[in-house]
Amino acid sequence: MAERVMERRATVVACPPPAVCERFDTGHLLHPVHERMLRNRPWGWREGVVLAVRAHDGGAEVVVEYASGEGACRVWHHTLLDVGPGATVRVHEQYHALEVEGQGLNVRLLGGVGPTPEPVRSPR
Repeated sequence: MAERVMERRATVVACPPPAVCERFDTGHLLHPVHERMLRNRPWGWREGVVLAVRAHDGGAEVVVEYASGEGACRVWHHTLLDVGPGATVRVHEQYHALEVEGQGLNVRLLGGVGPTPEPVRSPR
């Protein structure tokens, strides 16, 4: 059975410095339940290279080109990220996450190619 993901559709707004941010909306903090969902869906990640990072709405917009040649995506995070063009990252479009140097971040997906297909399970 496919799992439904509920995403709060708040507007993209700046927040206080990350040390005091308490929001778990998309683009803000990574909730432990969100982190567990990402661990349980490892096939959903795509490898990519950062093409551009720019300040946007009090945070950062990151453009990532997928290594597979499928296309690119744009994501927003509430803080200016310490990542630059040429950096290798991973993106999970289904669960709106960006992984930078092994750290998962909750991001708002501004555009992409769609979630990766679930793996085919063999009948028992």
